[in-house]
Amino acid sequence: MKKLVRKFAGALGYDIVRISKPESHLFQIGEVKYVADPCSVGETPQGELTARGAIRMIGERQLKHLRVLDMCCGVGIIGLTMYSTLRESLAIKGAAFADINIFNLNSLHKTLTANNLQRVVGDEIHVWLTSGLSNIPAGERFDIIVSNPPHFFSKAFREQDSPLSPHVLGTFDAGWDFHRAFYANCHNYLNDSGEVWFLENGEGASDSDLLPFIEVNKALKYMNTIDEPLLPGFFWMISRRA
Repeated sequence: MKKLVRKFAGALGYDIVRISKPESHLFQIGEVKYVADPCSVGETPQGELTARGAIRMIGERQLKHLRVLDMCCGVGIIGLTMYSTLRESLAIKGAAFADINIFNLNSLHKTLTANNLQRVVGDEIHVWLTSGLSNIPAGERFDIIVSNPPHFFSKAFREQDSPLSPHVLGTFDAGWDFHRAFYANCHNYLNDSGEVWFLENGEGASDSDLLPFIEVNKALKYMNTIDEPLLPGFFWMISRRA
């Protein structure tokens, strides 16, 4: 097979070059050791701070026995920080992770294995490769769906410094397509008192940009907007099932 590949590559004028396998990036946040593949979004700067803000709000409201979905999870920093911090106090009973990037989820599975959490996958932890909510099983319900989601952009990819990097691609929500589709259907994945906590970037969005997507869904109710002190310029959009 290798000889055949080389033959056709040579006929097309290409050289076969062996590329050494790139090394994974290792880092630690709290108790969790992360294994991030080079093609994943890696260590995002807002991940831990988004989790810490959500943990603070859970504590302020003394919420318990939550099942949380980390939407657009990347390598899982938000959900794993919340899960590892709150599971012993029973504030969180389970965490689920959803992302469109298979390399992010490959890194997440490596991280779960490295932290001996693979044993609870399918029970306390679930992972789905999905565009938005589309591939999450219909019967799944959550108390909180949390995310630092992708944001609106007006420039073409070619105008960006690194147009094909996972980190850059993960920040864009062209035409608000993700937000619009998510808010149209998220009530189907919330418990009766379930809520959506999206930490939005004020440089890319305002509450007036996003509120119409919530209001058009009569099964949702907008609750409030909260500035996040850990990330100046970011704000929480809080909504719940009506």
